[in-house]
Parts: sequence; C-alpha cells; structure tokens
Amino acid sequence: MKNPRLLPFALFISGLLPASVTSAQTAATWTFNNTTAAAVGGGEFLTASNVTVGSDIGSIAFNGTDFYGQDGWPTTTTIDANAYFQFTLTANSNYYLVLNTVSLALRRSTTGTAAGSGPENWVLASSLDGYTSVISSGALTTSYQTFTVTLPAAFQSIGSTVTFRLYGYNSVTTSGGDNRFVTDNITIKGQTSPTTLAIQSLDLTGTAAAGAVDLQWQASGFADGTNYIIQRSADGTNFTDIGQLTGAGATAFQYQDASAPAVSTVFYRIMAQQPDGSSAWSPVIAVDLSSATGQTGIRSVAAEGGDLRTLLHFAATGTYQLNIWSTDGKMLYRQVLQEQAGDPAEDISFGTHAHGIYILTLSGAGVRTSREFIY
Repeated sequence: MKNPRLLPFALFISGLLPASVTSAQTAATWTFNNTTAAAVGGGEFLTASNVTVGSDIGSIAFNGTDFYGQDGWPTTTTIDANAYFQFTLTANSNYYLVLNTVSLALRRSTTGTAAGSGPENWVLASSLDGYTSVISSGALTTSYQTFTVTLPAAFQSIGSTVTFRLYGYNSVTTSGGDNRFVTDNITIKGQTSPTTLAIQSLDLTGTAAAGAVDLQWQASGFADGTNYIIQRSADGTNFTDIGQLTGAGATAFQYQDASAPAVSTVFYRIMAQQPDGSSAWSPVIAVDLSSATGQTGIRSVAAEGGDLRTLLHFAATGTYQLNIWSTDGKMLYRQVLQEQAGDPAEDISFGTHAHGIYILTLSGAGVRTSREFIY
C-alpha cells in the first residue's frame, strides 16, 4: 500500500488518444453463480479476471448467488493491505479502456445475533495509483446495498490494464457469527476504443495561467462545419459546456477559459459535433490550478517507509499547522510550521501506525485544506 513514487499532478496532461464515442454499456459483470469468472461486454475487446482475495483472507465460498471471503477482515478502523477482493480488466491489443462506473452489491454476514458479523466498512482503490487513493467508501449492513461508484477522469483512457481492490475493515463478529464480507454482483460500465487506425482524432492539451486556462487541440478527420464544444468539469465526471468553435478538416484551435472554478484541479474535454449529427469526444485532461491561482494547499502526500513525504504550496509567508487524523476523528500527529511563500517538501515521521486511511490537514493564514492518503 505504500507508494514512494506518488507525484504531484502535472501542470498539464496531454490527451494523445483518438476521439471516441462513449456509452454506458457493460464492460464486465460478476454474478457469482458458483463461479468467480466474469461475463465480458464492451464489444468484447477486453478480458476480465476472476475475482480473487488477498493473502490475509482465510477462505472463500459460495452460498447460492452469494460469494464471500471469510476470516482475516481486520477489526481495526483502518484497512489491512492484504485483506481485499480483487478484479482486473485488460484491453485487447490496439484498444484502450473507457470506464464510467463500478456497481457493488455488498453486505456483511447475517450469521450470529441480529447485528450480524463481518466488516462494517469498505473502501475501493485501484492500481492506477498503486492503491493509494480512495475512489469511494461506505458502510455495510446485513442487507444488500448497491453502491454505484462514478469513476474519475483517469479511468476514461486506460492504455492496457486496471486492477480494483475492494477492502473490508472495522469487522465485528457477534456470538455465533462468522467474519464474512459478502457480494452477489459487481458490474463495471464502460467500453473499449481503438488506439490505432483512427480516422478521426482530437489531441487536447491545457496549460494553467494566471486567472485562466489556455486550451489547445488539433482536430483531424472531421467534416467542414463541425462544431467543437469545450466542456469543463470540477470532478472529472459531470461536464458542462463553456464555449464553442467551428472548423474543418485538420485544424488547430485555441481557447482560453477565464472563469475556471476555484478548485485545485479542473478537467476538460472537447466534443466534436459533426453536421451529420454524430459526435465524438477527446480524452479528458486534468489541469492543475494550484500553482497558477496561488492557493495554499497540499500538492501530494506519499508513504516512504515509516515516513510521509509531502509537497505543499504556500501562497504567503506565515505560521501553519500540519495535522494527521484517523478516519474516526482522532488527532495522531501535529506540527507547527513557519513557512515562506513557496513550494517546500516536508518529511513527517509517522511511525508504526497500522495500514489504512488517514487524513492530512494543512491550516493557517485563513486557509484549511485536507487530503486523504493510504499508509
């Protein structure tokens, strides 16, 4: 779970993949009808692994359409790095993955007293960042709940493979109960798109400037009169139109967004709307605004052995405070900083805390910001 290579967002990310039309079809689904294998959709240009469990889980079994892992789910309020369900999607050669949502039908065991047994909480993470970020999390009951997780922008252009890990933790085993984490369905919505022989392409880049974002894109293979609609999102999922340009053929375009929201990262894509009514989208790009806007904040945090390596940005000289909190609100670390305006790296000796989710906060000079990390 520790990832010493975790880096801050790049100032711009270039979308070099061809334009693609996205849809909410099923890429893969696991129904656990006495098998951990998946049924594959997405045009069948992908493969999906069987669901497996981490090395700390004692056993797996089926009960009708239920599938569960038994024993090994941690009783702590932090995760165990080796206690998880795992499943993988891989795009075929010359294709890439465009993934939209993951739906999880989950519960804890109904064995034991009325309160049930097994993990009371779950977390979803992925291999895209070495399982260091929390994609989503929630609470479990003895009744099935379906959690639909909207995936962020990084999942819309995966060159080959992504692995998901579903962690269970905070387990309670009541009298006569079994420590079980139970599922009867996992479904990933999305598709595959070709990366070669593309007739049409949109190559989009973005650069943060003072008070604005400068966008550039190269369009190839589109008909005369195609409208290029600039779309922006604060979360990488929900996009709104902010501008439009019209062009033809292989054309280079520029657009300046002078009203970007006050967030650390903003997402963009281009929709090419052709005269025949068809549409295509560029890959999504993420633009880091923190340095351009001068907003004090946490650029990155990564575990390195028993230490944490943080990259911070201070808009002004002053006194600041770094704190680390557990997810149940307990302060585990406090440090007062006297900082000049700039971008220092701060090393924190965090010690022998359990693997799990923690929260780093930075406050001072009228600013309070936080960032979750997995230690």
